[in-house]
Amino acid sequence: MNHLKSFFTALVAGFILTACSSLDISDTRPADVKTIDKSDIQWQQHLKQIKQIQHYSSQGQIGYISSKERFSSRFEWNYAAPTDYTLKLYSTISSTSLVMQMHNTGMTISDNKGNRRSEADAKALVREIIGMDVPLEQFAYWLKGQPDEKADYQVGENHYLASFTYPLDGTVWSADYLNYHEEKQPALPKDILLKNANQTLKIRVDNWTF
Repeated sequence: MNHLKSFFTALVAGFILTACSSLDISDTRPADVKTIDKSDIQWQQHLKQIKQIQHYSSQGQIGYISSKERFSSRFEWNYAAPTDYTLKLYSTISSTSLVMQMHNTGMTISDNKGNRRSEADAKALVREIIGMDVPLEQFAYWLKGQPDEKADYQVGENHYLASFTYPLDGTVWSADYLNYHEEKQPALPKDILLKNANQTLKIRVDNWTF
């Protein structure tokens, strides 16, 4: 097991070194966002449409920043259910790739060379192998701009989700939705800034399919 962990550590190190350039998304929360009431009819209609998107995929770029490491990569996200989703991270200038696949019995992380590791505790596996503590269970909703309606969230004057804060596992995540693909119906996020006290995720979604 130690050998496998060492292999993945080396793989991730190589992945970081060969990753694409950083995203041109600010890592500071915008201070001048104008918001409207959550009861807004257009927002409620939009929220209803977002909830109806149950199966979807997206591709884009993701940047990760913590006190220990910083990297950016391309990503592919395919979601069907809480126990059926896949996140692939890969470099555009090398063959390095990592695939996180959720299934009924837990999560499997594999690389492009056929090495793999599976555990029932998905969150612990991601933390151990990759070093990221990302709430993948919530990511499926956050990515498409669907807030937890019991959480603290704000609606922008464009009638889409503007931001939210969400307490999870002893930390508080914040999200800011900076731009949307307004040509889509419904409009879906383009640029997202996700942060907690220790980590920052910059996400740019280039393509949506649902």
